[in-house]
Amino acid sequence: MEDSTIETLDEIRDNSRLMGGQEKIDRLHQQNKMTARERITFLFDENSFQEIGLLGRSQHSDLRERTPADGLVAGWGTIDGRIAYVTSEDFTVVAGTRGRVGELKSARIRELAYLHKAPYIALMEAGAGRFQEANGAMAAGIGNRFREHYKLSGRVPVVAAIMGACFGGPSFTAAQSDFVTIVKDTGFMGMSGPPVVKVGIGLDVTAKEIGGAEKVAKETGQVDYLAESEEDCLNSIRQFLSYFPSNCDELPPRSEPKSAPMDTPEGLKRITTIVPENHRRAYDMEELIRLFVDAGEILHYKEHYGRNMVNAWARIDGETVGIVGNHPKHMAGAMDDKATRKTRKFIELCDAYHIPMVFLTDCPGFIVGPEVESQGMVPLAARFLNTVVETTVPITTIIVRKAIGLAYIAMAGKTMEPDTIVSYPTGQFDMMGPAAGVELTYGKKIAAAEDPAALRAEYYEKAVEAASAYRAADMALIDDVIKPCETRDVIRSVLYRTRTRRVPGFKHRIDP
Repeated sequence: MEDSTIETLDEIRDNSRLMGGQEKIDRLHQQNKMTARERITFLFDENSFQEIGLLGRSQHSDLRERTPADGLVAGWGTIDGRIAYVTSEDFTVVAGTRGRVGELKSARIRELAYLHKAPYIALMEAGAGRFQEANGAMAAGIGNRFREHYKLSGRVPVVAAIMGACFGGPSFTAAQSDFVTIVKDTGFMGMSGPPVVKVGIGLDVTAKEIGGAEKVAKETGQVDYLAESEEDCLNSIRQFLSYFPSNCDELPPRSEPKSAPMDTPEGLKRITTIVPENHRRAYDMEELIRLFVDAGEILHYKEHYGRNMVNAWARIDGETVGIVGNHPKHMAGAMDDKATRKTRKFIELCDAYHIPMVFLTDCPGFIVGPEVESQGMVPLAARFLNTVVETTVPITTIIVRKAIGLAYIAMAGKTMEPDTIVSYPTGQFDMMGPAAGVELTYGKKIAAAEDPAALRAEYYEKAVEAASAYRAADMALIDDVIKPCETRDVIRSVLYRTRTRRVPGFKHRIDP
């Protein structure tokens, strides 16, 4: 082959890599943004990325010269030494709009991720599909990515990063993903952006009002991680994947074991005293979790949404665990529609990818009243219960304090057949809580008594005694009463004893 032929290929490749040109790249950098390729370089192991479709470009005559690589970088590389597939949209090329060739490249990457059983990552900063390439009858041929995402669900981890305005199709890509991270201040998502809203219903709104990062992270719960920067966004993806197997036919990877904060004298003292005996006093559930997991490290799932529940991935002796804990600092740890929605999907994720679970129960029950009923709380709670019943991974249930009514069952109570169910000495089991039970059962008698306060206190004391963890252990309704400092050992024991039943394979999809 002649040198000129090779030089021609090199020149075509170099021109494609420039994407929208240096001026647009500089403009991105001024906004503290990376280019599509810079994001991939940051995310993947050094020199591991291999690109496909570099020479692709729009076939539309008006766009052909303006669309190197058709505005989409696609390929594969390694993250912590494991293969992952990626597509990264480049805003410097026709404002990141989606072209038909770019869609073919995306489809190819999803196909390879499916065939090779490796995670798929979508780094998104895109508008809707280009009108020139998808208007009229041609629109009948678009949308294959939704079917392809369906096929990937529950088989390989699927991650979406919202790194710019991602209204329309990209938002649906995110909704079908297992883990969604968004960049604060620069990420936006929603059904349609401001121009379409203006045309459709005549309303003037901003991108932030429709789907700004804080709104979708805190109010609607459509994203799982609110990143402070693009670097933080990309690091969260690496962290997420580190807890997960590459596919459903593998078990989660094991890391080098690390000691927990409770292994120090200060940490031991703290875990012994952190949970107040007074059930009306709050404490930090996240702090409790960090005390007994490896290096005190966790990755939150939807940290800012449904804050009355903590969902997080962590490690015990290097093994991945998924942790669900009621958070007494928020709504006393009671379960509402938001906490129920986010925890249901978290449990499905852990189950699909064979991640053992730990439930830390301190819940006075499901929230009641007209407001929560308007959210359809009954079917939400029922679906949550179904999800826990269907879970096949090993479960450790630890009653920290309140284990009340239906919420106790939902938090992997005795009837859910956890592999171990134990309680701290502060545990309390009841149908509705001693105070409420006394009033409903003996209210009239108390009101008619000579000394109502004394009689109420007498009934209450008896009810508390009947609800104690020691009484539950006495009746063999729990396996043991443990010290808080024994938490890590209890979880470690379950992980050891259940290894033979953790069989990889496809279980189920994960619904949005």
